[in-house]
Amino acid sequence: MQSWLTLRETLPKLDRTDPIAVQDRRSDRRAERWAIRKGLRQVAQGRTASCGLPGGRPDGSVVLRVTDATGTPAQGSTGATGRVAGFSGLWSCGSVWMCPECSVKIAAKRSEEVGKVLGHHVGTGGVPLLVTLTMRHHREHSLAECLAALTKGWGAVTGGRAAQRDYAAGLRGWVRALEVTRSMDNGWHVHVHALIVVEQTMSDDAVDAMTGSWFARWSAGLVRAGMPAPTLEHGLDVQRVDLGSAGLSETSGAWARYLCKGLASEAVMGSTKAARGTSRSIYELMHDATVGRRMENPDTGQVVQLADLHARHLLREYEELIRGRRQLTWSQRDHDLRCDVVDLDEEQTDEEIVAVELEGENVAVLPSHSWKIVESRARRAARRH
Repeated sequence: MQSWLTLRETLPKLDRTDPIAVQDRRSDRRAERWAIRKGLRQVAQGRTASCGLPGGRPDGSVVLRVTDATGTPAQGSTGATGRVAGFSGLWSCGSVWMCPECSVKIAAKRSEEVGKVLGHHVGTGGVPLLVTLTMRHHREHSLAECLAALTKGWGAVTGGRAAQRDYAAGLRGWVRALEVTRSMDNGWHVHVHALIVVEQTMSDDAVDAMTGSWFARWSAGLVRAGMPAPTLEHGLDVQRVDLGSAGLSETSGAWARYLCKGLASEAVMGSTKAARGTSRSIYELMHDATVGRRMENPDTGQVVQLADLHARHLLREYEELIRGRRQLTWSQRDHDLRCDVVDLDEEQTDEEIVAVELEGENVAVLPSHSWKIVESRARRAARRH
């Protein structure tokens, strides 16, 4: 029996001073996203299965538009600079969980919003902290069990009298992102990243006491849900910003992008698509289930690329259980970080974000049958990378 090894490739470091290299990387990423989106029509259910198909215009055509990017996520952009192209007349599913294309637009818009909120609070004496809470789990824990435990654990952190004491001690509020990965060794990994803002007058000891209380409540909630108690070493991570550093605003902006990355980490942060160790991000699962995994025979050197049927099974489980959950949630009532930011628009739904099409000059009109050729070429380009 032949033994095959999985080839996991990471992209070389990008020279962002080279506009040609930046554009090539952007084109490669778009081609890969399109290829995955097309492949998901055989895997995904509901709206995602129709995403990217013509039908937004009465005659079924697709319009190519070109515009000067502003470097912001407005008007359907993803933070690119220079001349960018986009298409009008395609259906959009608006799924931040299951669509590699829609999630890019959603993550870029959310990142811009979180960055504005953090900038306001830093300018008014607030100090941002990035808190990550993880759970202890093993391969036999189902995704349903992990998600139910997360609901219990986070509810214990943010509810009750203990949470009110946090605000009295100097907590202004928080914004939380949910993230899911899958490990070959330990199964589903569900965790939360929370950007919290505290008053500048809050001492280090008070911050330590508050985040320590967060972990204790998180752990207790997980245990009540039937999960093992996590260790402090692996269950809590707190990152701080030095108020005396010149890069305070840059750091808080980078945290905003990190919090909002979702499936779009490569587009929003410029990182590779690989998770750590034996883990696979949802983006990687989608890639392996559709474009396929590259496998090499170490004896002969033969390389093949095949769709991962197990990844398809995992995606179906994930899609069913993640449906209806919000990726990004804000603290509410009297402690909503967004409410004091005067230049912030009303929060949009994911569907509203992707419905905003790229504005610009119409340079070509493609009949619906031509769009199939465009997607097919994107798929071939994705397989080469």
